[in-house]
Amino acid sequence: MKAAIFDLDGTLVDSAPDIAHAVNRMLADRGAPAQPVAFIETLVGEGARALVAKLHRALGLPAEDVDRDTRIYLDYYAARPVADSRLYADAATALPALKAAGIRLGVCTNKPQALAELVLDRLGLLQHLSAVVGADTTPFVKPDPRPLLHTLDLLDVAPGQTVYVGDTGIDLACARAAGVPCRIVDWGTGPAVPVEASARLGRFADLLPA
Repeated sequence: MKAAIFDLDGTLVDSAPDIAHAVNRMLADRGAPAQPVAFIETLVGEGARALVAKLHRALGLPAEDVDRDTRIYLDYYAARPVADSRLYADAATALPALKAAGIRLGVCTNKPQALAELVLDRLGLLQHLSAVVGADTTPFVKPDPRPLLHTLDLLDVAPGQTVYVGDTGIDLACARAAGVPCRIVDWGTGPAVPVEASARLGRFADLLPA
C-alpha cells in the first residue's frame, strides 16, 4: 500500500452536530421545525444539495427552494464549521504516523473542497494530507468513481496501491467502481454497511504497515 484516502464526514470527523446546527438555522429562517441530529446524520453522504433535497422531501417543503436553501445552509455551516465536531478514533495520531511511514494521504469527500479544507485545518489534519478532493473539485460526486480516481492522480498512485476508508454504502460503491480496496469504519453509520469482517476498520493505526 502506497496511499490511504479517506472520506471526511462520518469517517475522519464526527461533523453531524455542526451540520445539524447549520441545517436547523436554515429551517428556522423559513419557519420550519428543528430536526434531531440523529435524523440529519442519516441524510449526509451525497453532498450538501442532496442533503437539503432529502430534507425537503421528508418535511414536505417546496422542491423549488432546494438550491436557495442549500446556499443558506452552506453559509451557516461555513460560519461555524467545527464548534462541536470532533475527530473519530485515533485520527489525530494515526495520520501523522502513516505519513511518517511513507504512506501518501488524501481525502475524497462530497463536502465542498474549501469547506472540507477548513474543517481539516481546524482539526489539525490538513497538514498531513497531500490531496483534498471535494464535491466541487470535479464535475462529479461519489458514488461516481471519478472524484476518487482524481485523488489517485493527485497522489500519483494506482488503484491497487491504495485503500479508501469510508463509512457509507456510497463510499463502498465509489471504491468498487474505481477498483480501489475499501475499508469501512466501525463507527458512525459504518456498522450498517454490509461488508465482510476483513473490510472493517476498528482504528486508523491498523492501516500502518506491519
